[in-house]
Amino acid sequence: MVNKKLIALGLICVVLSVGVIGAVMALNQKDNELQMKTDQISGLENEKLTLETQVSSLQANVSSLQSEATSLNNEKTVLEMQVSSLQTEATALENENSMLETNVSTLQTEKATLETQVANLQSETSSLNNDVDALESQVSSFQTEVVSLESEVIQSFDLGYAEGKSEGYQLGYDEGYLQGAEDLTESGWYLRDPTYSEAITFINSDKTEENEYTNDYLCYDFTADFNDNAGQAGYRCGFVYIEFSDSAHAIACFNTTDNGLIYIEPQNDEIVTLTVGQVYLGYIIVDFGIIW
Repeated sequence: MVNKKLIALGLICVVLSVGVIGAVMALNQKDNELQMKTDQISGLENEKLTLETQVSSLQANVSSLQSEATSLNNEKTVLEMQVSSLQTEATALENENSMLETNVSTLQTEKATLETQVANLQSETSSLNNDVDALESQVSSFQTEVVSLESEVIQSFDLGYAEGKSEGYQLGYDEGYLQGAEDLTESGWYLRDPTYSEAITFINSDKTEENEYTNDYLCYDFTADFNDNAGQAGYRCGFVYIEFSDSAHAIACFNTTDNGLIYIEPQNDEIVTLTVGQVYLGYIIVDFGIIW
């Protein structure tokens, strides 16, 4: 009986031991599972911390990138302003270049015009020099003619005087005087100074100004014809030679008995004044002289 109880108790103990061992094993398994869960949680927390660190780093990177983006935007704005300024400056330079090209074109045109004017002036100077040479030749011819006329006057007077003396002094004197006066008047040398009124009347009646100015009929031709016409009218007329710095001109003059010396431009019958240093016909008078 005792043995049975002991056996039963043993069995109970065995059962309890087995249950305890099973319970312990179950607890150990739970502990292992719990440890694994804990390890997983720890791993997840570590991953969370890592991710949080990465997120924080990314946020820092994002912030840095945003700052960099802001800085780049600012630089972009500055560059856009610089580009706009450069474009404005380029436009201004293009406008200035266009103006300079226009100025260059204008200056080239002015240069060509000036070169043409210089060529014309050189041609005119050459022509005026030829006129001066011709005028000097004509003056020399006039002087030769004057000498010849003086000789003729003297011969006529001597002849008349000699003939008059042979027939009687008074008769010879009268005939010689009349013949000499006639010869002198016909030659244009025995002339008188007009009054101012007579000079104006002659100027108004003379038609020399109606002649055409050409390369073969110049200022001294006008003056010579005016002078000859005045001589034909019995008036002493002066040939005025005007000197400019690089050219010359000719006009006429009368020494009126009541109003003094007057100068006449025979190309238009204008009464003019002459003084050294005065501008006449666009030129400064250097000197002038009168040939009677």
